[in-house]
Amino acid sequence: MAGQAGATSVPSGAVALLASAIKYALDACAQVAPEEMALPTPCAEWDLTALLAHLAASIADVESAIRTGRLDLEPVDPPASPPRYGQVPRDPMEELRDRAANLLVACYDHHGPGHLVLVGGVPLAAGIVACTGAVEIAVHGWDVSAARGRRGAIPPALATRMLRLCPLLVTGREGLFGAPVQVPAQASPGDRLVAYLGRTP
Repeated sequence: MAGQAGATSVPSGAVALLASAIKYALDACAQVAPEEMALPTPCAEWDLTALLAHLAASIADVESAIRTGRLDLEPVDPPASPPRYGQVPRDPMEELRDRAANLLVACYDHHGPGHLVLVGGVPLAAGIVACTGAVEIAVHGWDVSAARGRRGAIPPALATRMLRLCPLLVTGREGLFGAPVQVPAQASPGDRLVAYLGRTP
């Protein structure tokens, strides 16, 4: 997740950044149709069903980390279990909205300069964890938009802020992000961000 950042290195406005990333991602996921759920995504070997499940699990992981003060470096997405007889499968968007709301509540309840999260035994400021979560949530929102054939670029102000933070937050890529993709110097902040995270804009 985050690198060996100092425990007191809390980016200002971390919760606001996270809230903006969540809004972007939820907007990108809005009105996903059942027939779109099998669409391929920029995430290798994941269709839209798997991507939405991973996004929901990632949001839940960040919420749990901030609330409990601990984060497993190798979280495992829970396997999707079929609904019991007579049980209606839950709407993926409802799941995302509920988990996003829980994450923001946890941030407002537990965020602060003195609140630390143990990440692989290393204490990091909750703000660092929140910013790292924001980057993952935003880029997966872009993945959803791309899978659906939409031109839903990450807003310039949000992408610019994340580009400044990425060298601090993205210190390991294996299993998380691909190698950076080259883009023209005049590319938009949103395109530069997703390219930095291994996507082709």
